[in-house]
Amino acid sequence: MKKQYIYIVIGIITSALIGLVVIQIYWIDNAVTLKEEEFKRNVRSALFSVSDKLDKIEVAYRIKTHKQNQQLFNQQINSLNTSIQKNGDSTTVFKKDGVTYKVSEKQSNDGQVYEKSIQSVSQNGQVGFELNIQGQGQISISNNSVKNNHSSVLDQMFDGMAVNRYRTIKERLDKSLLDSLIKSELINRGIKAKYQYGVFDYSGNELIVDSVSNVNKIRQSGFYSQLFPNDVMQTPHFLSVFFPHKTGYLLTTMWLMLSTSVLLLIIIVWAFTFTIQTIFKQKKLSEVKNDFISNMTHELKTPISTISLACEALSDKDMSENEEVRSNYVGMINQENKRLGLLVESVLKSATWDKGDLKLKKEEIDLHEIINEVSDNILIQVESKFGTLVKQLNATNTIVSADQVHITNLIYNLLDNANKYSPETPEITIITENVKEGVLLTVSDKGQGIKRENLNKIFEKFYRVPTGNVHDVKGFGLGLNYVKAIAERHGGEITASSIYGKGTKFKIYIPFYHNEIN
Repeated sequence: MKKQYIYIVIGIITSALIGLVVIQIYWIDNAVTLKEEEFKRNVRSALFSVSDKLDKIEVAYRIKTHKQNQQLFNQQINSLNTSIQKNGDSTTVFKKDGVTYKVSEKQSNDGQVYEKSIQSVSQNGQVGFELNIQGQGQISISNNSVKNNHSSVLDQMFDGMAVNRYRTIKERLDKSLLDSLIKSELINRGIKAKYQYGVFDYSGNELIVDSVSNVNKIRQSGFYSQLFPNDVMQTPHFLSVFFPHKTGYLLTTMWLMLSTSVLLLIIIVWAFTFTIQTIFKQKKLSEVKNDFISNMTHELKTPISTISLACEALSDKDMSENEEVRSNYVGMINQENKRLGLLVESVLKSATWDKGDLKLKKEEIDLHEIINEVSDNILIQVESKFGTLVKQLNATNTIVSADQVHITNLIYNLLDNANKYSPETPEITIITENVKEGVLLTVSDKGQGIKRENLNKIFEKFYRVPTGNVHDVKGFGLGLNYVKAIAERHGGEITASSIYGKGTKFKIYIPFYHNEIN
């Protein structure tokens, strides 16, 4: 797939993903808003219910007080009626408890009483208290007497009613009852959030406050209701409730929906990212595959061409009769055939360790002996380029449990790369030292180096550092991938550092012993 098509697909998927995320965020915000509106309605309903119940409790209290006064009034009337019955006449005057009472009755022609009056008369003849009963129980009361130690029944009754009706707001409200009502009404509506409340007058002065530290927040809360709204003689008072953790509570009540939405968004974003990565990875593998096929074709073409020319030469009778010439061509065919075998073996080995089928034949080997053997073999190639190979074998304990063949190939690949990627005179250094429970092998050169953006890719399979159209160094990009696989199978690790234009350094740690787990 061409790059432009990949970018078009990515653009379409990205646009769709952004649109989906925006829609999801919109619905979440809308759900939170609806939940908050429902919360507000329930709180206001609870506060109105609290105010209504407080009003009913106040009415019940007034009725109770009224009944007490009514009882007092009835007792006094009964006492007077008893006195009247004992001294009854159409007009009767008597004294009781130091007060002079005048009782008058008017009767109709049939002898039934249709009007009765009771008056209290002072010593100077002035009428004070007067009670009139007419017809079927219609009662009128007046009181013009001066207060003295013998207060009238109405004085007692009216005084009691006035005291009960015009108590202060603090006297009319029980804090524990108020808190209980608020809590009960909120729970009845499914609200279990922590709250703080206060009672304020019309000017905003606090009268009862649940939390002194948050009094301003309670006062400015949007949740309030008027207390005792039927009082026309009192200035209005308001009950206000503040929820310090309202947002957290709302989110808690919506945790299932929110967590599901967030999880789905994460899955979608992850799937999108994974898809994009897979697309680029497949494209990269496609490029690597094409590069590998090109290199493989070039590498195989050379020995095949050489063998073909040697066979043609041997088919010539004149040349085949010359024993020396025939021997040279046969040797050439044999050498190129081995080269083909090594190329095929490299590819097969790559497939083997990639599948995890690589089996190690571990034995105790001396790492310095292998280094000396490999360096002696490659020294000819280094010296042919007028280069140098310096060994600083500082490790004192060099016996490791490892596969001799693969460790030999590991060291050979590192030294061969150091030689191949030093365009001029190679300067290769090999250093060993003991660290922790193993040996640290360092191979460094002063060759062309590797750019930073390519350094972290050099251990990937089939990867070769880009060199433009110049292909002076042949290979399949399998060497360092093989080295990394062998080091890790031995329980070790490999790291690389490089300065472009100044050289590269590889450090390989190989433990003395590693129990391989298949």
